[in-house]
Amino acid sequence: MTDDKKIFECLSDRLKLSPGQIKASAQKGDVDALMKNVESEKAKQVQSVLSDPEKVKALMNSPEAQELLRLLDQNK
Repeated sequence: MTDDKKIFECLSDRLKLSPGQIKASAQKGDVDALMKNVESEKAKQVQSVLSDPEKVKALMNSPEAQELLRLLDQNK
């Protein structure tokens, strides 16, 4: 299994969405669709990070986020 498939399978298990749904929502920037099956406390934590520009910047500059963005861009 390739790394991108492993990543999307892992996300699929955690978010309870298909890999296709995850890719489509991520490419559209639809965070609400990605978070709909996440327990409320985790969703609040995510919203807290996304509402803070400095936290978003740090997150987006992480190697993991860069790899995920590369995979999403590659699969367009």
